[in-house]
Amino acid sequence: MYRGGARPLVIMLHGLLNNAETLRQASSADSFADSHDFAVAYGVGVHEAWNAGGCCGNVLTDDVAYVRQIVADAARVTPVDRSRIYVWGFSNGGMLAARIACDAPDLVAAVGMVGGQALVSCPEVPVRLVHIHGTADTTVPWRGGWSSYLTMFLPDGETESTHFAPGSTIRHVLWDGGHSWPWWAIGALWDFSAPLSLDDATSAPATTAAATTATAAATGATGMTAGTGATATAASASATTSAPATTAVSVPVSVPVSVPVPAEAVASGAVGEAVGAELVRTGSGG
Repeated sequence: MYRGGARPLVIMLHGLLNNAETLRQASSADSFADSHDFAVAYGVGVHEAWNAGGCCGNVLTDDVAYVRQIVADAARVTPVDRSRIYVWGFSNGGMLAARIACDAPDLVAAVGMVGGQALVSCPEVPVRLVHIHGTADTTVPWRGGWSSYLTMFLPDGETESTHFAPGSTIRHVLWDGGHSWPWWAIGALWDFSAPLSLDDATSAPATTAAATTATAAATGATGMTAGTGATATAASASATTSAPATTAVSVPVSVPVSVPVPAEAVASGAVGEAVGAELVRTGSGG
C-alpha cells in the first residue's frame, strides 16, 4: 500500500483519429493498473488529435495545459502521488508525451511513446523517456523520413537522444511490427516508469543521453491500426511469441475499482473540449 493511500497516476493519450476507448482496449491498461495498484486516466484530444509540436491535424490547443488539467481532475477523485505522474501515448499521443517531458518537467517523472517520434527539442531539460517502436512501421517510420499518412517529414529515432539534455535517460525498445500497440507494451512502459519519481530527479546520477535498444519479435501483438479508429487484434499471443526482456510480469494483486471523473470537470475550450479524464481506475491493494 502506498503512503497515505496516494498512488502513481498514468495518463494515456490516444493516437490521431483514434479515441480513448480505442487505446483502452488495445493497451489493456485498466486491468494492468488494477494489478499494479496505480491510477490511470485517458485524455481526449480535440478532433481526435494532439498539438505535439508539429503534428497533427493543425491542432492549436494547449494540450500541455490540458494534461495538467487531467492530473487535477484525477486528484479530485482519488489520492494521487504527485511525484509519480507518468504520461504514455500512442503515435500522435506519444509525440505529445515527449513534448510534455520538455515543457512540463515539474509535472511528470517519466514519459513513454509507442509508435511516435519526438518532434521537440529541449537541450537544457533532462528527460526520462522510453520509446517503443515497430521497425516495420510505415506510418511513423522508426528511421524517420516522409510519412504519406501524416504528409510530413519525421525525425530519425536513432538520433532521438540528441534532442535532449545531458543527464537524460532514453530507452528504445524495438520490435518486429508495424504501427500498432503491442500486447506487451504496457508492461514495458511500467517497468521503465515505476522506479522513477520527481523526488529523485535532481539527486539521481546523470546518465548519458544514449539509447539502449532491445529487439523483440512480438508478432502476436494487439494494436491499433493508424487512421481507422479501430482495434486490430492479431491471433492470440501464444507461447512462441516473444517480447522484450523489459516486459513486466503481471501478477494480479487487487480487485478492480472504477472511479468516474465528475461530469462537471470539463476543460475550458482553450485547453480542450472534453472531460479532463474519461475514467480513473485505482487498485485496492498491493
